[in-house]
Amino acid sequence: MRSLWTLWLCLALWPGRDARAEDASPAPAAAPPPAAAAAEPAPARELPAALVERWKSMTPEQRRALHERLERFKALPPERRQEIVKRLERFKGLSEEERQRLQRNREAFARLTAAERERMLKKLERWRGLSEDERARIRKAFGRLKRMDPAERQRFLKKLRRWWQLPPEERERLKQRFLERRAR
Repeated sequence: MRSLWTLWLCLALWPGRDARAEDASPAPAAAPPPAAAAAEPAPARELPAALVERWKSMTPEQRRALHERLERFKALPPERRQEIVKRLERFKGLSEEERQRLQRNREAFARLTAAERERMLKKLERWRGLSEDERARIRKAFGRLKRMDPAERQRFLKKLRRWWQLPPEERERLKQRFLERRAR
């Protein structure tokens, strides 16, 4: 998957390069060997040999799909394209373990129903709307939850479920009482 993203990014951003969806489209020319590259700059249309090989190994359907994604990318506003490129660059900087975790999350997200994905995206927007202090406080709380032993965690989650079943007024009253006791 990573090599496909790299190919896609290179094709999307390579100067003077236009991806082709035709089955018979020739693979882009490979870059010259390192010694020759040092003597003379490579033409803008040349791609690294590994990408050329990846292109050659793709089926016509894969090439068409890549071409469609590339065309959608090119149709985006420049700001959006820059944002995507920055994300892909950050992705390149991740460790293999972090990449695998992101891949598992992406796959889990893809398995959600449309309604579940919509709820997840709304929650993500709410998260993005929080201040950095609020996010740090929440991360800290999840860290404490993660460190609890399984029995303690189950008790806590049971109490949490009961908390959310209370009417909002009762939750607010209990919250105020807790804060008053804590202030003493």
